[in-house]
Amino acid sequence: MIPQTLSLTNFMCYRQATLDFGGIHVACLAGENGAGKSALLDAITWALWGKSRAKRDDELIRLGEDEMAVEFTFDLGDQTYRVLRQRKAGKRGSTVLDFQIREPLSVLPTRGEGGRWRSIAESGVRATQAKIERILRLDYETFVNSAFLRQGRADEFTVKTPAERKRVLGDILGLDRWAVYEERAKERLRAIQAETGVIELRLQEIETELAQRPEYEAQLQAAQAAVIELSAALQEAQAAYQQIEMARTELRHTEVQIAELTARIAQAEQELAALSEERAAREGRLAEYESLLAQAEEIEAGYTAYQQAVEQERALGAKLRQSVELNKRRAALEAQLSEARHRLETEREVIAQRIAELESRLPDEPLLAEYEEVQAQLAHLTQLSQSREAARVDLARIAQERAELRARNEALRAEMDALKEKIALLERAEAECPLCEQPLTDDHRLRLLDQFQTEGRARGDAYRANQATAKTLAERAQALEEQIAESDRLLRDMPALQRREAALAERVEQGRRAAEVLEDTRAELAAVEQRLTAEDYAPQVRAELAQVLMQAAELGYDAAAHEAARRAVAEGQVFAERKAQLTAAQAGLKEEQAALKRLEKAQQRWQKQIETEQARWMELEQKAGALRERLKDAPVVEAELQRVRGEEAAARQRLGAAQQRLEACKALERQRADKLKRRDELATEQSIYEELRTAFGVRGVPAMIIEAAVPEIEAEANRLDSLMGLFVVGLAPTGSADPYHLRRDALGVVQNLIAHQLPFSVREGLAAAARLLPVGVSGDALAAARDFVVERVRVALREQGFRYDVVDAVLAARGDDPFRAHQAVEELTRWVARGDWNRILDNYARCVRITREFKEFLLDPARFVQPAEEELYAAYREARAQVTPQSTVDEFLTAFVPLVDVIDRYFAKASGVLVMAEDRALRENRLALLQHIAALAEGIVDLSRLEGF
Repeated sequence: MIPQTLSLTNFMCYRQATLDFGGIHVACLAGENGAGKSALLDAITWALWGKSRAKRDDELIRLGEDEMAVEFTFDLGDQTYRVLRQRKAGKRGSTVLDFQIREPLSVLPTRGEGGRWRSIAESGVRATQAKIERILRLDYETFVNSAFLRQGRADEFTVKTPAERKRVLGDILGLDRWAVYEERAKERLRAIQAETGVIELRLQEIETELAQRPEYEAQLQAAQAAVIELSAALQEAQAAYQQIEMARTELRHTEVQIAELTARIAQAEQELAALSEERAAREGRLAEYESLLAQAEEIEAGYTAYQQAVEQERALGAKLRQSVELNKRRAALEAQLSEARHRLETEREVIAQRIAELESRLPDEPLLAEYEEVQAQLAHLTQLSQSREAARVDLARIAQERAELRARNEALRAEMDALKEKIALLERAEAECPLCEQPLTDDHRLRLLDQFQTEGRARGDAYRANQATAKTLAERAQALEEQIAESDRLLRDMPALQRREAALAERVEQGRRAAEVLEDTRAELAAVEQRLTAEDYAPQVRAELAQVLMQAAELGYDAAAHEAARRAVAEGQVFAERKAQLTAAQAGLKEEQAALKRLEKAQQRWQKQIETEQARWMELEQKAGALRERLKDAPVVEAELQRVRGEEAAARQRLGAAQQRLEACKALERQRADKLKRRDELATEQSIYEELRTAFGVRGVPAMIIEAAVPEIEAEANRLDSLMGLFVVGLAPTGSADPYHLRRDALGVVQNLIAHQLPFSVREGLAAAARLLPVGVSGDALAAARDFVVERVRVALREQGFRYDVVDAVLAARGDDPFRAHQAVEELTRWVARGDWNRILDNYARCVRITREFKEFLLDPARFVQPAEEELYAAYREARAQVTPQSTVDEFLTAFVPLVDVIDRYFAKASGVLVMAEDRALRENRLALLQHIAALAEGIVDLSRLEGF
């Protein structure tokens, strides 16, 4: 906790006062008794905890006033908080308490800059006070016994009883968790006792139920006798019913046979009609065949002429195809020849372009001159850099010598002051010896006076010589600082010169390589041009083209003769068709005659089948009539069967119930054994938790930790003190050099805080160490030391196997507290492994990416125009109520998850929301809502550093 401002109204001796602690590292309050020094400290404790030296709050109100107020602002971690406490005097006096946090102006704020205050108070004073102590992790008693000594109560801690001292140390060391463990052990003991009581009651119920087992066995025997008797009667009724069912089944079978016979008779009559139709058709085809056979000679002569025309057309068609193929080959070969020449011409152009490019790469004189000049400048700057490093070493040495001279002069000043006092005593009349306090003679007094004056002059000369040397060293230090500053200014151009030197070296090397290749490339161009002039390309293609031209001349294709052959083929087509018909008639004549004979026999067979099945149909009708007569007694038989079956089922139900009751008794016996076993297990577990309750109590583990922790706390404080002191004097580790083992010490502090699960602000710890140093500490040195420790936190977390981006995301927000950073990395690692993580991250990232380039806008819910905006704002308020900068990563992401679906709906087209609307007020209000959502993670985690953001 770092105080920032304190405002008092009517508090004790102050009517109105405001103090600003900004920039103050160590403060001293000085004044007369009763001036109000302690009142300022009382104001701080009363604002934070509502407690002070006064017995009653009303005693703190200024005389003559009836109300007072204190406003206290402080920094904690990366957040700024404000506590406002007011008190109104009277019989029914009242206290008002408000707890606020400063909201940043932008999504990624700097602590304490700008922003407006937002209340995070609870519903009542007591709940708000508990929240303040929870965030501070410090109550009033711990504060006044560790960090604040009240006026007249410096022995506050030492006069307390051992139990009270242990409680204070327990609060400082965070041992309240053991009280939580003790309470959990007590809760488990209460649960075990309650479960044991339930088991005892259940055992009593089981014993009562098992006492009725003989009665259940008698009921079972009676039910078994009734079932046997009714089963015999049921078998007789079922036999009579089966006879009825057999008659019913036979009747259904007979009726099915009658239906099938009726269908077969109808099918046979249809087949007979179809045979008659087929016989008439075949008789017509037989007459056509006989007519074609009478014209056989005429058809044969016409068909022979047709075949001769087809042969002639086929021969001429083959020549035509050969001619077409030769023309295609000729065109292809001519194209290949042209392509070969084109490739040579293209190659010539490419070589010519390559020659031009190589000639352009040759370095010219200005380029070489510039290259030499840049190399000379770089050599000069390199010497300058070496001189600057030597100057820095001299500057550090001079600083050390000046510090030693100051220390010597301070010692000489003290010695000279002592000599002055002795000389003053000796110059008095009747002086006494300063050493033995005996009276001195004048001669002895003068000798001593001369001796002390000589020593004083010698020390004065040494003092002045040291001052002169210090002045010379200061002038030398100033000259070195100016030299270093001038070197830094000149060396700022060195990276640009190095890049220019590399570029020029590359161009010179390219020119050398180009000169080597240029002559060979020119010879290659001359060879290509020679081949184009002599047409020395594609010799095989040229030979193949000559052969194709010769084959085309030898073929001798006649197009007119081919056309005459086509006309002859078309005219003789009719004889080909009639020839096919004649051939079919010759083959089908006998087949049609044989088919007519088969059809006559089939008609006779179908007629006989119809007569046979009609006789069978009459027999089945008579049988069905007899079966219907037998089924008239079926209702009486079925009623008797239902009656007997119902009585037998009731008897079996009584038998089953009796059997179930006996089975239940067996199950109760097994349950009784299980309950007895569980009762023994609970007794064992109860003894374990009774031991744990003792171990977690004040006389157990907490007492052991207090005894072991005080030396360890002292060791960790010494590490922080050494770390801060060495950073202040400029002895921080550089590169691989770490002569004072600061990396090891810082890593040890980090590992201990994580291992013991101790929340601790590195910045506040280093600041406390800095305030105890005898020299002033700059903000840069404090920041450098803090960053050094945070890097050790990064090393510790990475060595445990956590992802680099997860570590970066947490350290950007919580690197100041190693344990809370470790806790946050573990929680974030679990979230990143979830299947829905990408969707959660994408929706949060949308809010950040859209708003990161804009200033902070004011949010006005009255300007919402779409239901999706109101829904998102309501979801945000619900999440905001669950999240503070002190929340864990789990708490933040658990509160954010319900926003994911709402954000999807908000950005969907159906929502009607366009964030970058043309209306400025509407656009800024929508951006403000997204800015508030993006700010939920502030002080908890920086998700923008994760992969996939």
